[in-house]
Amino acid sequence: MAWDPSPPCGKGRYVMGRMAVAEVEPLEFLSVPSHHTLATLARAPSGGSTTSTNHLGQQSMTNLPSISLRKHYRKVPGQPEEPTSTTVLTSPNRFFVDIRVLKDLSSIADLGSASQSYLSNSVQWAFAGTSESVCDSNGKCFSTWHHWIDSKTDDPAHDRGEMITQDDGDVLEKGTMLNPETGMEELYEELWTDLPLTPGSSSGPARTCVVLRVEDVETGMRGMVVRVGRWCQGILKKDGAVSLERWQWVEGKENSPDGQWDVTVRVGADELPCRNILDVEKPVEGTKIHCGAFSWEVVEVSTW
Repeated sequence: MAWDPSPPCGKGRYVMGRMAVAEVEPLEFLSVPSHHTLATLARAPSGGSTTSTNHLGQQSMTNLPSISLRKHYRKVPGQPEEPTSTTVLTSPNRFFVDIRVLKDLSSIADLGSASQSYLSNSVQWAFAGTSESVCDSNGKCFSTWHHWIDSKTDDPAHDRGEMITQDDGDVLEKGTMLNPETGMEELYEELWTDLPLTPGSSSGPARTCVVLRVEDVETGMRGMVVRVGRWCQGILKKDGAVSLERWQWVEGKENSPDGQWDVTVRVGADELPCRNILDVEKPVEGTKIHCGAFSWEVVEVSTW
């Protein structure tokens, strides 16, 4: 499909369905830093060569996006639990969108047979921004996530943690996080796993990563969308109200055996331009996508 910089804002069918770090200044968000600035760099124990790491601090010789799912959360010294569906999509330039919605179906509104949507009180937390990581000479890896948009606060901060790879390939994140409700730093642990970067069936989505961003400095409105392969999710915060979307490519359905894009999370009154970029193989960096009352900029495009 050819790239259309200003298609109509997409409509979809609604169904139900993350290291000790040195203190760093928040990244300037008005321009897109190079891979060498935002890519996760790791020093080898000897020889001085460098590699990169993914969202979970795992070393890689390539700069790839990632799809990270959380398996559990533990507020130290409590017990591990996972009351949410938490997914983080991260681009090669380290833009990320992190959406965490409660699994409790009693908090989901039934809007009729044509569509279903999560209520705003089903959002446990959602935020977006940039991340960076470093591995020291002893092999310890640490990451920091700079929140640019945060559903819980209009004064976003950052969280940081040590990323410890487990025997099965999962990654245990241990660190401190600012609790926006108390203003206090808290110890936490999270267990993460990365999904394979597969494109789906031959007729499914391309191996494409796209990042969109929108901002109005005067009103404080900000939004970001990240698409990685078969996943796409975004957040928009305007006048204190948050809108979210998460899309997934689903195969094997009776009415669409070759696969289709489904909305698995949708919150808020404002529509996001996820649908606009899902079927486009080669978007153009720097172009605009118009969705509703907003014009979103394509700030990153990559393939693998």
